[in-house]
Formats: sequence, structure tokens, C-alpha cells
Amino acid sequence: MTPVIERSTLLKIAHDTAAQKMAERPSLLSAYLTGSVAANEPLLGEATDIDLILIDAAPPPAREVVKLADQVVLDVQYRSRDEYAHPKELRVHPWRGPELCEPVFLKDPRHFFELAQSSARGQFHRPDHVAARARAFLALARAELHLSALPGAEPSAPVTLANFCLALMYTANAAMTLTGFPGAGRRLVMKLETAARKLNQPAVYADFMAIFGGELPAAQAQLLLADWSAAYQAGQTADDELIHPARRTVYERGFKALIDADRAAEMEWLLLYTWQAVMRHLPGNSLHAENWIAFLERLRLAAPVEFRARVAEARAYLEQVDALVENWADQNGA
Repeated sequence: MTPVIERSTLLKIAHDTAAQKMAERPSLLSAYLTGSVAANEPLLGEATDIDLILIDAAPPPAREVVKLADQVVLDVQYRSRDEYAHPKELRVHPWRGPELCEPVFLKDPRHFFELAQSSARGQFHRPDHVAARARAFLALARAELHLSALPGAEPSAPVTLANFCLALMYTANAAMTLTGFPGAGRRLVMKLETAARKLNQPAVYADFMAIFGGELPAAQAQLLLADWSAAYQAGQTADDELIHPARRTVYERGFKALIDADRAAEMEWLLLYTWQAVMRHLPGNSLHAENWIAFLERLRLAAPVEFRARVAEARAYLEQVDALVENWADQNGA
């Protein structure tokens, strides 16, 4: 049986890491914790990332992803002080605004982060600010689909699988933003279902799932997971944080938890997003190509005509959520 990780242990790791990093690098101004640990969300598959943010007065170093155990990955992101120069503007940033709203303070000896957060947090939940963050996510989704803001516009460039996955994530987050904080990775689809329920808009969740075909029996999900894991181990790379070697077991535990909870279909978006990244690092004649193509065929994404149809569905879903956001804004005076 997998041992339960206490939140206190995760917080201690975050505090100790922040103290160590700030002692080693005097240009660091502040450290704070965000993500699921900061939000005290239940662990998925008894595994988690520790999302540590460090604000640097000097040019920030590269992101660090470190495996602490099969269940825990330390994800250290360095941010430039300049990103916090106009904190009131951050309240409408789709990612930074929520990040600043309810983090866990770790180290802030000069009160730099405290001052920035107090400004960004003010009126965070005001309807026009909520709507602005949702619209920002929709703009990101349109960019991934290479669409202009004009209705009916055709893509300006070919859409890739990565574009397709990111567009769906951003669109889902536009809806989720109306009810709370955005999500990504393992929790994206579960959070979308919760948001759809709060909004009394079940189609927001159902139509996202329908793009991937709906049902996924547990036995088939287990086979897909085995194929994905083998490909991941072959194509993983520390140069891409999405498919960093440290993340594999945390992904696996999350997928297994979804299968055990009879929610296996909710793993398909992340399977696709990570698997396509892995395959870009493998040769076309890789032993893993056959299983990858079989997965695409299952999702109706293998043939060009099928992929175009799924992209059209993603565009329709985007417009559906756009209408939801604008209706919400009208109803809330935003």
C-alpha cells in the first residue's frame, strides 16, 4: 500500500527548499508555494507536485524539476522581479492572478511579495476581473487554433496535436475561471466537471469529453497506460518539463487513481498531450509508433480528415464556452 504523504511534510520540504535556495542565491527576493499543495487539495493517487515560485532580482535561472520520490516532484520556477512591477494588472492575468490570490508565503524578508500580492489580490473576485481572466484564456485558445477574434475565421496555419490539446485546456479554463481557479495536468478534467456543476452547465464537461469519444473501459485504460508508460520512458527528456523523467510516476499514479475511480476517460486529454510530446523525441520507426497510432485511431485523430473534424469540434467548443463567458458577464454586470 502506498504510504500517505502528510501536507505538513510537503510544506516542510517547500520551506526548507526555499530557505536553501535563498541562502545560496542572494538575489532571490521572495518564495511562495502555489498549486494543489498550497490549496490543500486531496492528493491524486497519493502523489503530487510541490510548485515553488522564487522571485529573482537578477536574471532568473532555468526551471528545475526534481524527483524527490515516486510520489513527489519538486517543481521550482524562477520569476523575474519585473513580472510583478504592475501588480494590479496581474489580477486579470489568467495564470498569475489566481497564483497570487491564495498562495502559501514561504520567505519574504523584504516584503516584496507581500506588497505585490496585496495589490493584485484587491478586487480579485470582482465580476469584470473574473470575466477578463476568462476572456484571456479564450484568447490563448484561439491563438493555439491559429484563429483571429473574428467569427468564422479560418486558421492561419496548420494546427498540431500540441495546439489542439492546449486549446482545449485553455478553453476549459475559461469556464473554470468563472467559478474559481484554473487547472492543468492531472486535475484539469475533474476541475472542469466541478465547474460545470457549479455553473449548472453540464454540457461544458460532457462536450469536452465527447471530443475524445466518451467512454473508456478500465481494462482498455490499463493497456493504454502500459503503452504510454513504455513510450514515455523511451522518449522522456529533461529539456521538456511536460515529459521530464521526474514526472512519469506522478502521472502514472494519477492515471491509476482515475481508472480505480471509474473515471478513466478523464485521463485521455493528458495522455494525448504528454504522449504526443514523447513521440516528437522518438524516431518515426520507433517500436512505440504502432501503439501511438492505435491510440490516435481510438480518439479519431489518426487520419487527416478525422483530425480536421476534431479541430472543428474544438473550435465549436471554444465558441460554446465563449458564449457562456459572455452570458455570465452580462448576468453579473461585467
